[in-house]
Amino acid sequence: MATVGDIRRLIDQTAPFDSCESFDNVGVLIGGEDLPVTRCLVTLDVTCATVQEAAANGCELIVSHHPVIFHPMKRIPFDSVQGMLVANGIAVLSAHTNFDKAPGGLNESLARLLGLEEFAPLPEDRCAATAVLPGEQPMEMEAVIGFVAKALRLQGMRYYDAGKPVHKVVLCCGGGGSYVHEAIRLGADLVISGDFKHDQVIDAVNAGVSCIDAGHFETERHFVPLCCGMLSAKFPEIKFIMSEEVKPAFVYRIFN
Repeated sequence: MATVGDIRRLIDQTAPFDSCESFDNVGVLIGGEDLPVTRCLVTLDVTCATVQEAAANGCELIVSHHPVIFHPMKRIPFDSVQGMLVANGIAVLSAHTNFDKAPGGLNESLARLLGLEEFAPLPEDRCAATAVLPGEQPMEMEAVIGFVAKALRLQGMRYYDAGKPVHKVVLCCGGGGSYVHEAIRLGADLVISGDFKHDQVIDAVNAGVSCIDAGHFETERHFVPLCCGMLSAKFPEIKFIMSEEVKPAFVYRIFN
């Protein structure tokens, strides 16, 4: 019977855990590698709702993108997410920035979702990449906004339009507003990511670089089908369940 360790080793072959960013916390974060697995829930975030979902489905393991333990913890209350996991005997394996930057991983698959071409990870930081819009001619920003919204099923977006056509893009799934400065250095026309800070956008404004803040959740939710498909192909004896609790925390309200 396959174990948590077997699943960790498979992910490690594709997205080595030691390639994660220095701030990150990845791998088996709750439980041990010897635990046998017959059912596994795959999710973007580990929340109280996803723990309950995993328990209701008889899952021994949750595979998540965002680490269930990210900041140092001094106590674990029984009603916390971590306490609920321990009480239910559910292990957690998290694959975060190592999965973002892996060949065929989250950022490259985001580029495919958007129909971008010539995807090339940045040599010095593979969490982000350059790419170009499809077609030989630059595209007006209004058209780019439309196809990004449709491809990512957005309920809304924040953007800055520098007022010029777009061809070269810097792309980063999740929180990548800091790559504005790489976009400026590389002569890109647009940054597509989530979680832009105000000062980063002002730097983009001053440099004439457009920005699309498509949302952290919205640029990473495809982790669930991507990871589930990869694991199912290698472990057909395990039932991998795509979480139905993968939902954005924020909702958008429009005011006239």
